[in-house]
Amino acid sequence: MEKLYFKVIKLYLNLLSVIAPQHGGKTAINVFLTVRLKKIKEREKAFYSKAKAFTLEPKIVSNSHNIKYYELGEANTKIVFLIHGWNSNAGSLSRFAFELSKTHRVISLDLPAHAHSKGKRTNLFECKEVLKKFIAHINPKETFSIVGHSFGAAVVAYALSETQHHVDKVVLLSANNKLKIIFREFQKMIGFNDTIYNEIEKWIKSIFNLDLEKLILSDFIKKIKFNDLLIIHDKFDKVIPVKSAEEIKKAIPNIKLSVYQKIGHYRMLWNEDVVSETVKFIKE
Repeated sequence: MEKLYFKVIKLYLNLLSVIAPQHGGKTAINVFLTVRLKKIKEREKAFYSKAKAFTLEPKIVSNSHNIKYYELGEANTKIVFLIHGWNSNAGSLSRFAFELSKTHRVISLDLPAHAHSKGKRTNLFECKEVLKKFIAHINPKETFSIVGHSFGAAVVAYALSETQHHVDKVVLLSANNKLKIIFREFQKMIGFNDTIYNEIEKWIKSIFNLDLEKLILSDFIKKIKFNDLLIIHDKFDKVIPVKSAEEIKKAIPNIKLSVYQKIGHYRMLWNEDVVSETVKFIKE
């Protein structure tokens, strides 16, 4: 069914590229920004059943969504924020949450339009604004740590680059350095032509006043005040190539890069060694 959906979208967008390219670009970006809600897995449900749930009202984060967030651990301990990836949810990082909550106050959220947070579409720019407002709402009194996976890693780096927070430990799991690649992969997946892709780039610049070429994670990271930063990546990651992590390491030599083999892009979130290294890194 999904293959048929993408086939129809491809034909429709390529037709629009001839008769109405601007509309085609807008249609393509709407498809890209639509979150495909997935059923929450049993192992993720454990997190939701044990964590304390809260709601951020739209007036707090200045967007149209109610944002759900969750806490584990003692309130008077150091904070660790956990930020999940695209089409995912706060429960996807539950193994990290349960381990870290033994010594830290763990705070996680469902990003806009994901899981229990309201909405159908979102984007990197909205999510980084929500994260900035969310951290301001929590108002940490001392340095905190933060973990981001995939799209969540981009949200973390982008948001923190625009704040004055001094962060203790930052962990980026499967981070994509050049965010333009995401849109090229989307083009490849759907199969629309360069006319539509160029309209997407124009739309992004008109709305956010940013060139895709300038959305580079390592540039964001250089603006963050942090004590230590760890990147974990799978050598054979099929979603985000390990070259991305290597580019970040080359741009910022003083960070730590751990490359694993055959732990996958999503499976790494349940890998004992990845969880253990992350927890140890944050506790050091």
